[in-house]
Amino acid sequence: MKKIISFVFIGILFFTPITFFNIEHSVSAQSVSNYDVAVKQGEKVKAINSLLNSAIKDEDMDMIDTYYDHLATGIKTLEQNIGKVPGATNRTKLTKTYVVPAKITVERVIYEVSQYRLLFQIAELVDNEEVSKAESNMTKLERLKKKAITIKQAGGYEELPISINSNLRIFEAFLQGNILDLRVYPYEEAIDSGKIETMNQFYDHVTKQLKLTQQRIGQVSGAKNRAEMNEYYVTPAKMTIERTIYEISQYRLLNVISNDLTKNDIESAKQRFETLNRLKDRAAKIKEAGGYDLLPVEIEQFLRNKENTLLNQIESQK
Repeated sequence: MKKIISFVFIGILFFTPITFFNIEHSVSAQSVSNYDVAVKQGEKVKAINSLLNSAIKDEDMDMIDTYYDHLATGIKTLEQNIGKVPGATNRTKLTKTYVVPAKITVERVIYEVSQYRLLFQIAELVDNEEVSKAESNMTKLERLKKKAITIKQAGGYEELPISINSNLRIFEAFLQGNILDLRVYPYEEAIDSGKIETMNQFYDHVTKQLKLTQQRIGQVSGAKNRAEMNEYYVTPAKMTIERTIYEISQYRLLNVISNDLTKNDIESAKQRFETLNRLKDRAAKIKEAGGYDLLPVEIEQFLRNKENTLLNQIESQK
């Protein structure tokens, strides 16, 4: 999933002869040692920072992810080394020379790296069909994206190449489409089994993920890319929803009527039956016009049986 940076290569970088900056410092043996250690580590950080910036320029998110950890670790070690150097002027100059440029690079890419890693975690959850956890992490990703925009605007960081964000959005939309598929599949199984009660349990999950899929595909660059993803993920799911929306609406309305009768609110129940009849009429017209596949007869039978039972209750209370 991730490329592993060559530690041999890094080793060569770390032991390359170093040009020292002319920074005044104490000439004691301990001071020179602490200073030397800090500058050597600073040169290592500078080299890794250069590699990370090259990866950014090359628009290589995989290598950005790899170099990011090396740089973040290097900065931490460097700051510890600088803390041991005597003289505030020396420490300030070392920080300005080595730490500040590296931190700017880290802060410039931290949210893209975080998104990249989270997307791979979501991909693993999707692969394992842990759909609820995948959805939860998608929500976390959305917060991360919003925070990135706020922080970058406030910090005035140099923009990353457009393709980096574009590729992250494609990856995100791809995973969202697969999450939608994971929600649609059991819903279709319930349809095929004629189990409208089970359909009702899954329906809101499907419609929510359908909406999110449309939104995330909308963030993908390129009309062709969006069209292809919509055709592959959105269109089949919409067909499934449109095929069943009126049956789910009837089922839920019948449950509301049942609650009315439980509360002995006969007038409300009667009014809702008028709405139910309009729903039934509209369903017949829409399905005929849309050419949708017929639903299993068990679904219609369940709805009409429930309707008749409720009508009988109303009659018995007259």
